[in-house]
Amino acid sequence: MRTEEAGRRRKGVAATVLIGAATVGAAVAGARALLPAAPSRPLVDKALAYQKRAPIDTSGFALLTQSVEPWDPAAQSPAIREKWMDAGKRALVAMDKDEAANRLPPESKVPFAISRAMLHQANGDPAAAADVLARVRDLAEANDGVAVRTLPTLIFFQGVSALRKGENDNCIMCRGESSCILPISEAAQHTNRAGSTAAVGFFTELLEKFPDDLEAKWLLNIAHMTLGEYPAKVDPRFLLDLSPYVKSEFDIGRFRDVGADAGVNRFDQAGGAILEDFDGDGLLDLFVTTFDPKGPAGYYRNKGDGSFEELSESAGVGDQYGGLFCRQADYDNDGLVDVFIPRGAWLQHPMRPSLLRNAGDGTFRDVTEAAGLAAPMNSNSAAWADYDNDGDLDLFVCEERATNKLYRNEGDGTFRDVTKEAGLFDPARTFCKGACWVDFDNDGDPDLFANYLSGLSALFRNDGGRFVDATEEMGVRGPMTGFSCWAFDYDNDGYEDIFANCYDRSLGDVVKGLLGRPHGRYPNRLYHNEGGKRFVDVTRKAGLDMCFAAMGSNFADFDNDGFLDFYLGTGEPSFATLIPNRMFKNVAGERFAEITGSSGTGHLQKGHAIACGDYDRDGDVDIYAQMGGAVDGDRYHNILFRNPGQGRKSLTIKLVGSKSNRSAVGARIKVVAAGDKPLTVHRTVGANSSFGANPLEETIGLADADAAALVEIYWPATKTTQTFRNVPAGRVIEITEFADQYRTIETPAKAKAKDVALAK
Repeated sequence: MRTEEAGRRRKGVAATVLIGAATVGAAVAGARALLPAAPSRPLVDKALAYQKRAPIDTSGFALLTQSVEPWDPAAQSPAIREKWMDAGKRALVAMDKDEAANRLPPESKVPFAISRAMLHQANGDPAAAADVLARVRDLAEANDGVAVRTLPTLIFFQGVSALRKGENDNCIMCRGESSCILPISEAAQHTNRAGSTAAVGFFTELLEKFPDDLEAKWLLNIAHMTLGEYPAKVDPRFLLDLSPYVKSEFDIGRFRDVGADAGVNRFDQAGGAILEDFDGDGLLDLFVTTFDPKGPAGYYRNKGDGSFEELSESAGVGDQYGGLFCRQADYDNDGLVDVFIPRGAWLQHPMRPSLLRNAGDGTFRDVTEAAGLAAPMNSNSAAWADYDNDGDLDLFVCEERATNKLYRNEGDGTFRDVTKEAGLFDPARTFCKGACWVDFDNDGDPDLFANYLSGLSALFRNDGGRFVDATEEMGVRGPMTGFSCWAFDYDNDGYEDIFANCYDRSLGDVVKGLLGRPHGRYPNRLYHNEGGKRFVDVTRKAGLDMCFAAMGSNFADFDNDGFLDFYLGTGEPSFATLIPNRMFKNVAGERFAEITGSSGTGHLQKGHAIACGDYDRDGDVDIYAQMGGAVDGDRYHNILFRNPGQGRKSLTIKLVGSKSNRSAVGARIKVVAAGDKPLTVHRTVGANSSFGANPLEETIGLADADAAALVEIYWPATKTTQTFRNVPAGRVIEITEFADQYRTIETPAKAKAKDVALAK
């Protein structure tokens, strides 16, 4: 591995990693100038005591954000967009000047070059990153002291860069509906093999010296899988058995990614997503945002034939740039659903949020300033609720660099910051990444759960509009390093439970969970509500004591058995974090069983916002996943997973408030199925997880029952209960507060698959 040997890497892919690849010779030859491969003389042959590789963020996200010039926090998003245009390229130019002006010693040149490679990755040019890494590796190999400290890290980065090149050439450029879904199917294997072939060489080289590097093993196995070589051609010493992941205990059918055919496979970074009927035609439309400060929001109207049409520009959202999250509500009670977009998450400087008022003519109008919500923030989450039960929706905003904010709706289209008077002002608690409203004591007013990345989570009891810390009293102790969270009644006992994701993670610990091994990270938390008196941690009992690295998440009854399941969008900025998104089935309210493998939803590209709703009105809940990472070079196509159906029945209920808030957020639904087996289902309207947003309607599984024997609605603001009996399954119904009868919603056209590509 001296300089003369290393020089061969820049000339082509070594023959040792091309055995058996004659059929793709042309593809390999075309990549030879771009991708260095593992040398013929492996790392282990050098009689040096190499240090273990250092953990690095191969995405360049931190470098990129630090290179952007400061902006006026009160500026509109189009002005901030200009600051981000070509930021990565400008950073590379600055590095060139810095390097030219300073004579760096060899030990400094390596980290400098790694930073340069990171920026190339961030810009979406893994070939340029590979070239930089190959050249600096020559330098490192010429100096034993530098080699000992840096070569393992360099080789790992080379493997990651090569694997990303393979993803770009296949999963992105030649994308199919099964692309990047673990386990990799034959149809999704890479035809442009150069990237993964080179990655196999690099990871094998590293593992020869460090055979216990689980992360390198994982990526090696993934690379082999993309080439159709798993498990047969994986070195037995490094082979990982994925059967615990692949063999699901339950099978609810395989979901299909129909995003391309439906017209909603936007090529995106991480961001937010909402499934909601924005135009009032009875069909769920789609609203999306992106973390990218250069990227616009998107609005897609459901056409009723299984497809959507993009109306972003005509809807007036094409100049709404950035936003890692979005959440809908009818804040002004005019019968039209509006959108709030917080901004500034993970960034050094705050950004102005946006409140977009639905004008009812197919457009959204920015009313942020007039509504009193224009204060700049660093936020990626918010939650609506009528905390004071006055009939209009208030807004809780999670903050990263300051105390969280509670905005009271004044009922005239404006909001007032009541954080201090409501008892929620606490500068010591920062980096709140998720929050959910939860009436844990069933007293009719919503309480609040907040999940903090910088410390322990917190639970606040609502006492007549003022909040009291009830964390210790209610037995809520964690998670530490929290992220997304939600409240749901997972066992249908009439009391809302809490699931809080923990973001203490590493690629290795996620892999351990996939392989059925114990991990060494702080656990997630599933808290069971014990009749409103306290919460009990049942995480381990429920089978959820795993490391997920979940960013986005949401829940729904995917198999219409009456119990709420959930789906997680996983990842982190690093390109090395190539892990599947996860689906879990609720087993009769007693535990959760992973069904990612059997459901075909284990997408390896980074998942963020998750929105669950019946977009095609066939009676089962589908999944929209907003995909992509934190930088331009880690974009991916958003996904629409169509539910295959299980032959069970359901009933979709949409509530309309009269004296209560029009969206009916916080209203409670109780449904008793009219079947031979007893089934009672409890739901709360507007309950959601962080980043993604389910619609303001509830699709309730009835199992095999042909009707709901009882539908009971409780409105907390007015303390009103409505009761309806013998409601047939298979309908979408609307119930207005105080009404004696429900209305069946007839959609413009029964959504049908428009061609065989959309057929189940």
